[in-house]
Amino acid sequence: MKKAIERFPDQADLIGRLVGQSETFRSLCEDHQLAVETLDGLTARRSMDDKIVHEYRTLVEDLEMDIASALNKMR
Repeated sequence: MKKAIERFPDQADLIGRLVGQSETFRSLCEDHQLAVETLDGLTARRSMDDKIVHEYRTLVEDLEMDIASALNKMR
């Protein structure tokens, strides 16, 4: 949830409520957290154009779109 709030700080209250109410949303936030942490670790150790870094960057972007979509549905 921490990384989702960092990405969408203006929606922190809604994120907190949804995490408490929806196992699916909570899982989405957990997946996002792990992907961001992995990407951060990879970029600290590897070249920015490394294939796996690109794959994780795409994964993070996809998860963020899913989070944004869920937040928009709840507004």
